[in-house]
Amino acid sequence: MEQMRRSEVMNRALPATLRTLLESVIEDRDRHHEHFRHSHQQFSWIAVYLSLVALLVLAAAIFGPVGPLAAVFVLAPLAGGLRARGGATGLYIAGCLRTGWLCLRWGVARLALGIESARWGEATRRRIEPAVLRMTRGLLGDDPDSLLVSDSFDGLRSPRSRAYRIDNAALQTLTRKLSYMDSGTVAVCGPRGAGKSTLLETTVDRADFGLLAQAPASYTPHEFLLSLSVDLCERYLRHHGHTVPPLVQLSPLKRLLHRARSRVTQLLRWASFAFPAAAAVVLGVGAAVRKSVGEHVPFFQEARRFTEERIDDAAGIWQGHAAVGTGVTVALLGVAWWRARDSEWIRDAARGVWRAVASVAGLALIGTALLGVGRDVWIAQHLETAVTVGVAPIVVSGLLWLIFSAAADFTPQLEIRGREIRPRVLLGILAGLTGWAGLLYALRAPGVQVVLASPGNALHLAAVITGVLLLQVRHWAPKPAERHLVTRCRSHLFRLQAQLSASTALTAGTPQFLTLGTSHTTSVATLPPNFPEVVQEFRDLLARIAAEFQERDEGVVIAIDELDRLGTDTHVLAFLAEIKAIFGVEHVHYVLAVAEDVGAAFVRRGLPHRDVTDSSLDDIVHVQPATLEESRALLDKRAELTAPYALLPHTLAGGIPRDLIRYGRRIMDMKDKTSSGELVRVARQLILEELSETLAGFRTLLGKQQWTPGTGNVLNSFRTLVTLLREPCPCTEGELRGALQQFAFHQTGDAAAAPEHELVDEARHLIDEASAYTYFSLTLLDIFAENGLERRTRQAAQRGPDGNPERLADARQELGVSPYSSRPLIEAIRKAWSLPMSPSNVIRWPWERECPIHLS
Repeated sequence: MEQMRRSEVMNRALPATLRTLLESVIEDRDRHHEHFRHSHQQFSWIAVYLSLVALLVLAAAIFGPVGPLAAVFVLAPLAGGLRARGGATGLYIAGCLRTGWLCLRWGVARLALGIESARWGEATRRRIEPAVLRMTRGLLGDDPDSLLVSDSFDGLRSPRSRAYRIDNAALQTLTRKLSYMDSGTVAVCGPRGAGKSTLLETTVDRADFGLLAQAPASYTPHEFLLSLSVDLCERYLRHHGHTVPPLVQLSPLKRLLHRARSRVTQLLRWASFAFPAAAAVVLGVGAAVRKSVGEHVPFFQEARRFTEERIDDAAGIWQGHAAVGTGVTVALLGVAWWRARDSEWIRDAARGVWRAVASVAGLALIGTALLGVGRDVWIAQHLETAVTVGVAPIVVSGLLWLIFSAAADFTPQLEIRGREIRPRVLLGILAGLTGWAGLLYALRAPGVQVVLASPGNALHLAAVITGVLLLQVRHWAPKPAERHLVTRCRSHLFRLQAQLSASTALTAGTPQFLTLGTSHTTSVATLPPNFPEVVQEFRDLLARIAAEFQERDEGVVIAIDELDRLGTDTHVLAFLAEIKAIFGVEHVHYVLAVAEDVGAAFVRRGLPHRDVTDSSLDDIVHVQPATLEESRALLDKRAELTAPYALLPHTLAGGIPRDLIRYGRRIMDMKDKTSSGELVRVARQLILEELSETLAGFRTLLGKQQWTPGTGNVLNSFRTLVTLLREPCPCTEGELRGALQQFAFHQTGDAAAAPEHELVDEARHLIDEASAYTYFSLTLLDIFAENGLERRTRQAAQRGPDGNPERLADARQELGVSPYSSRPLIEAIRKAWSLPMSPSNVIRWPWERECPIHLS
């Protein structure tokens, strides 16, 4: 029945060729499984393969990447020899290897079946998914994307996280402009929250050497340059893997004693393990090595004779017995060698030769030892017994060690009756005892002892140890001298932070006995250099750092953020006038975050207006608010919202990324507050709450103005509107809509029924701003809080550019410029969306539930 059902599904979902291929792969899987099952019943192949894997892992740990390869080349001839002899051990090992090969073929067949099954599933998905999607969207109605189904909004919780950044037009423009300049200063300007700080951080992160500095309002230019110099030195030290030196330095004698104590402690710890281990190795293999040396006496005698001849040649040159040309040649070679002391290729060549010689010698010694073990007649006679006796305890102890070690890693600490219990310590001890017990048991087995008693084992072991040591030290190289710039950064860093004054006195006297002593006093006092000296030192140090990176075709970027928060544009320009002396360093790009006023001053260069930006900046990048497509990309990466739920925060934020993320979080909050994922409910709740908070803020500002009995009703109107917005419900919807329309469609004085001439200018302007924002919010309510958004969006787009959804964000941006210029734009949007242009009694935001506040 199952076979028939599978065939029916395959016939409907798959083409004939793909179905035939899938059936063939299933047959191959079943055949290979049958062969493996038959062989698996005859041989315990898992133990042999575990031993082989353990040996390969041990070889990799000792010899590095070449270890497993060398082990395979050595073990393959040994296994072939055992198989050729026809012994029981060789036949058994060959059967185990064949079983493992059959298991591998079965696994490959299963993998092939999985791949074909995935292809079958993909083909099925391509045929079924479109139909399911069409049916689902049909069931959801006119606005299938208006249902909020995303529950993951981790990206909205972490607005500063680098993992959720995207490339926008401003970043591409800045990168392109920097690539066109070898050095220069580029300013980044834009509204607050447009992403200037993120743009600077991304630029610094992508630079080969970058530094990001902050310029808070409390900094003076002198203090800022001191801080920037310290940051530059610390960044360069960390870039090259050095630690930042502490502020307080010790006396030379105390530094020497501290360094000596540290070295002695490390030496004693190393010697406590090295000397006993070396003594044990020498004691164990010394006799065999001496015997081998005695057998190779002629070789050592020849080497000694060759060395003595070279010494005699050198003595002849010194005494003048050699030709004059030989002496001159030797002298020239000495001069050339001295001149080549700073040549990189000599050090690289010497390091390469040493690595090659050590690697070849180490592998040769290890290979010779392993071949000697394989050709040892004594070991060959007793190997079968040793394998039979020793494999089982090693495998069992290894499995127990793995189990206990894994349990120790994943077992948490426990607390019982106020006492802390650490099971992982006990499990770790059990793992170690189990591993050592299994190894000792295997080594003390009679069959293994007979194999270990082979006369040549000591010499083979000595060769392996020597080879391992050569492979371990092949990467050794003398510690390179510290870079000159690193030393300079250390000194410059300490000079910027403090001045060290020390005095050392030596006293001697002979009252009753000779006294000899030293006294040392150290004091640290902050003594920063003056401003011109700081500028010169900073430029010189930065130029040297940039030249070092330029040799490797790498760039240096210095970014200065928060300049737009220094206050007014006058303060920013004065600050730039003070610090512009550090600009213009060759091969260095400066990127500054400034306010829009500074950017506007720069673009007016060449006109009668002229200021410090003309001589400080080389170019400028305007960070514009995000477009609708950029907002969708940002929200998709952070929360995967559908198109309507991306349009709503984009409109409310006016394309400002910081506000966009904030409104994205508020959408999730509105979803929980309304217990609904429908756009009309979420949008209505969000827009009304945002309008309520904004009007409450306007009322607070209006409360600071001077009022008369004739104009006091303006505050009463505000209070009534804020009260209705604070707790909206179906019962008061008509009153709320009427109040909103009355305030939105009328400007100064009319909405409040107050004589316009009695309002002061500042109060009149605040009321006009509040009225324009209410007009904008009312438009959003008419658009988002009504069903059929997708259909109405298409219809509005057909009526002209004002029906483009992007116009809603433009209106929000225009509100930040002037309420009087934003009203015509909002009116044009309402016409494109066929919204009423005057107060209307039509209920456009229907409530779909009973009032939770005024239930009878």
